[in-house]
Order: sequence, then structure tokens, then C-alpha cells
Amino acid sequence: MLYIFLMIVCFFVLMAIRVPIPFALLASTLVYYFGVDLPLNIVVVRLLRSFDSFILLAIPFFILAGRIMSEAGISDRLIRVADLMVGRVKGNLAYVNIVVSMFFGGITGTAISDTTAIGSILIPSMVKKGYSRRFSAAVTAASSTMGPIIPPSLMFIIYGSIAQVSIRDLFLAGAIPGLMVGISQMAVVKIHSIKHDLPRREETIGPAEAFIIIRDAALAMLLPVIILGGILFGVVSPTEAAVVAAFYAGFISLFVYRTLSFKRLLSVIRDSAVETGSVSIIIAAAALFGWALSNEQAPQLFADLLMDSSASKWQILLMVNLMLFGLGMFMDSIPAIMIVTPVLLPLFNMLGIDPLHAGLFMSINLITGLATPPVGCCLFAASIISESPMEKISRAILPFLAANIMVVLLITYVPAITLWVPNLFK
Repeated sequence: MLYIFLMIVCFFVLMAIRVPIPFALLASTLVYYFGVDLPLNIVVVRLLRSFDSFILLAIPFFILAGRIMSEAGISDRLIRVADLMVGRVKGNLAYVNIVVSMFFGGITGTAISDTTAIGSILIPSMVKKGYSRRFSAAVTAASSTMGPIIPPSLMFIIYGSIAQVSIRDLFLAGAIPGLMVGISQMAVVKIHSIKHDLPRREETIGPAEAFIIIRDAALAMLLPVIILGGILFGVVSPTEAAVVAAFYAGFISLFVYRTLSFKRLLSVIRDSAVETGSVSIIIAAAALFGWALSNEQAPQLFADLLMDSSASKWQILLMVNLMLFGLGMFMDSIPAIMIVTPVLLPLFNMLGIDPLHAGLFMSINLITGLATPPVGCCLFAASIISESPMEKISRAILPFLAANIMVVLLITYVPAITLWVPNLFK
């Protein structure tokens, strides 16, 4: 266990000096391998085995589908639909920001693409209409956290492959929590709009214009239905659904909307390959780190330590959530879920917690970190787009983070919220 302790200390030291997370994971894991005198070829084998999962093939295709839809200007059409749905209320554009993130999350499954695609359009529009830069950036970064919750979700795919939980059930379980996050953020906007008298849309949208708006966005909004419907009714597996999503996104962008050329498509494919490579490096490094922990039975020791304490079940869950929230503030959600899942699963088994339920509150907790200072990537992206300092945005986003935390606690202590929809389809 000495070398496990040194490995963990080394990892946090490397993170503190801003070494990229994949390299921090690899370097710190080598401390363990050399310490216990394991052959170096075991490292190579473990890195390659981390990809030995059919379900992980869904990741590059979902990334490609999201990038195609983003590059093809689909976000503009979704924003118009969201604006039509919200209507002429105070804080109209803030509500639109949240609603369109629900739509966009159901297409891309990632948070940072939501922040950049939606933020680049809505933040300048909100500032022009009289919203403050910091509030515009805060609501954009906060609403982006719905992306990895509302299916399809790359994080759910990774968790499901580790915990051996049905990806279909994870997608179904994420629907209600995703809506809860959106509704709680709308409540924050409502309070802010009353307090600061936010502007509203002055123009009215007639029936003819409304029909055109819905018609233009209908094919884009159909993509989540195709993905979930295909998985739900057993027509395709999650991996096959990702392939269908990529081809569907390419087809409507090239031949229906005609907002994407073949030349730009090649560029999108290249960028998707680079992003897939980045995610793959993180997955491999985190899997190696997790294997070292498992090899020394650190997860079991951690579970026994908590179970032997005098803490009750709800207190243990609170401690776990605090630990996850702290980790999410400093680490991206994908490596975080890969590291903590093998550690926490034995504990959840002892507590009698359904791994499907555990996956949801763990994921939403870590995803909240994407918009949490000091290193939330969505927060940085919103800061760059809005040209507003991180310090100001960090203060403005606190009410939205509080709303997310309330949802996490509700999901943690009321399992029926996540399990109800999957149980309907069993």
C-alpha cells in the first residue's frame, strides 16, 4: 500500500503544477509499477486492454455526430425553436439558453461543445439586449452541464462499460435528472429576472413564422428520438446508434440543410479524430491508474473503512458526494469517473445501492465541476467568449451551482427519480 500512497501523492503533485491529466495519471502510475517491480510490458498490455470494449466504439461516432451538427449551424435552428417555446417573458434569452442546451445536449452529449456552440451565438446577443456579460456567461456555462446528462452521454457510456450497467438504462435514467437540472436553473433565472428586471423579447412570432421555425429544425430535433428510440426498442445497440447518428447528421447537413460542404466535412472528421484521440488517451491512462488501485485492493479497503465507521448510510453518501464535488472542481469528468467508479462500487454494493442509481448521482456531481471554479472547462470557454474575467463569472454562477447541488442531493437520497423510467421499460 506504500506505493499506492506514493502514486496518489505523485498524481496530485503533478496536477498542482498543471501537468496535463493523462500524463499525470501515467507518470504517477509508473511510480507504482516500478515500486512493486512489475514488468513494463504489463503497462502496455493494460493500456491496450482499456479499449477492449465494443461499447467504447460509440464514443468516436457520437463525437463526430455532435461536431457535424455544430459545424452545420444546427444551433441557430434550435435557438429559434427555444425562443418560440419560451415566449415573451422577462429574461427571455436566459431561458432560451437553458432550453436550447437541453436540445443540444440530446444531440452532442458533451458540455464543452454546448458552451462554445451556444455561447458564441447567445452570449453576444444577450449582451446586446442588455444582459450583463458575467450573467450571460454564467447561465451559458451552467446550462451546458445538462449536455452530458441528457442522453446520449459519453460519460454514461464510459461508466456503463466499467460498472457493467446497461447503457440503455443509463440513457433512460438520465432523462428526468437532466430535466430537473434545467428546471432548477430556470428557477434561478426567474429569481434573477425579478431582482434585476431583465429584458424580454418585444417582437411577436406569428403562426406562419412559427411553422417555418419548427419545420426548419424538425430534422435536427429528430436525432435524439432516433438514437433513444432505436436503443429503447432494441433496433440498434448504443454503438450502432452512434454510427446511425453520425451518418444521419452528415446526410441532413450535406443534402437537406446544405450548410456543410464535403471539404468542411473532411475537416470535421479530422477534428473529431483528434478529439477522440484525446479522450482515448485519458481513458487508457485512467484505466491503468484504476487497475493499480484494484490490484492492491484499495477499493475494498476504502469500502471497509467507511462501513466500519459509525456513520449512517446517508452520512456516507454525503461524504462521497463531497469528495466527488471536490474532485470535479479540479479534474475533468471523464478521467474522474474512470478513477472513482472502481473505488466506489464495492462501497455501493455493501450499502445496497443500485449501480444504475449510483452512476447517475456520481456523474451529475462530477459534471457540475465542469462549470465550477477554479478549473471548470465550460467556465473558461464562457469567459473567453464573453470577454469577462473568470472572477466575475465565478461569482455569478454560484446560484446555478447551488441549484445543481440540490438536484444531486435529491437524486442521491431519492433513488426513484432515476430508477422510475428504466423500470417502466423492463
